[in-house]
Amino acid sequence: MRIALDLTALTAASTGVDTYINDLVSHLARIDTTNRYVLFLNFEDRHRFDHVLGRNMSAQALCVRPWPGRLLFQQCALPLAATSVDVIHSPSFLMPMWRGRARHLLTVHDMTFFSMPATHSRLHRSALYRRAVALSIRRAHLVNVPSSATRQELLRCIPDFPEERVRVTPWGVNSRFCPSPRVDVDRHVRRLGVPIPYILYVGTIEPRKNLLTAVEGFRRLIASGDSPMNLVFGGKFGWGDAEIFRRVAVPELRNRVHFLGYVQNDDLPWLYRGATLFVYPSLSEGFGFPPLEAMACGVPVVASLGSSLEENLRGAAELVPATDADVLSSAMLRLITDLNRREQLIQLGLQRVVKFQWEDTARAVLACYHELFHGSPVAR
Repeated sequence: MRIALDLTALTAASTGVDTYINDLVSHLARIDTTNRYVLFLNFEDRHRFDHVLGRNMSAQALCVRPWPGRLLFQQCALPLAATSVDVIHSPSFLMPMWRGRARHLLTVHDMTFFSMPATHSRLHRSALYRRAVALSIRRAHLVNVPSSATRQELLRCIPDFPEERVRVTPWGVNSRFCPSPRVDVDRHVRRLGVPIPYILYVGTIEPRKNLLTAVEGFRRLIASGDSPMNLVFGGKFGWGDAEIFRRVAVPELRNRVHFLGYVQNDDLPWLYRGATLFVYPSLSEGFGFPPLEAMACGVPVVASLGSSLEENLRGAAELVPATDADVLSSAMLRLITDLNRREQLIQLGLQRVVKFQWEDTARAVLACYHELFHGSPVAR
């Protein structure tokens, strides 16, 4: 097969989509040395995959990162540049409207643009953007999603899309997320300047992540007793963050809530490992990398019920109603004070993340390419 991957959605500061793209490409390179791949990249990312490209892979940097340039490339230049390929994989919601002769796999990471548009930026909640995503879904020959919850939401939001054209291919957890000796953890946490002990959240600072509930739950936690805990947010600032800064300015939270901004990839595992517990009260997730990454680092997790979080974490984390600050506060207190429950969740979490292997993801995606090329499913 000749396969084209449109990787122009990559950004400078890694997001969940970037994590998916980076790990998928590196593991496709490991498991498939037979089919031919061309990676279409932004000029800024032209060397990003130099260390993983096999002899059957080539990279073409024909685009620039600002979104108008990416959109122009995707809709106009990509179909022309990929005229000789058999399969085009668009791994971030949008595909070319002109399909050409190639067969198309579209990756949809979540459907919250449709189910909760108010939690997104003006661009992503606009009717034009949602129409473009819906058109891409309808025009794709196959769509892959990271969870059964996302599949159900896609079919609910796009009811005319045939369910037999949706494939659930859970993402993996990178092996760099793993436990480490305490002496090394303490050294790196001091280097990062993070106040100990701390409860951690990792992800973009935006309304969909429901961080106001995390702040209120933490406020109630420290109000209930003499807790030395800090609350640490690691992640880039998205939009709609003014309210959270107002909430943390109250006297009882001053100097207890800390925003680190974007955390570099090499530092992220150490930030996880140093946490007393990890909290993730997101309103909805298509997959949800951070809580699984925290589990892989040996940290107990409190997350919200519903969406893919419940699907992926149930039985290995404390799951609470997303907007109930009282229940969240109680769950945090339990994992701070109940050492037996902490250890139980740490061990259950380490067992759970073994199920999420990037090699399995790459093989499932490769099976989608084969299905498109041959016109029927192949054995995985």
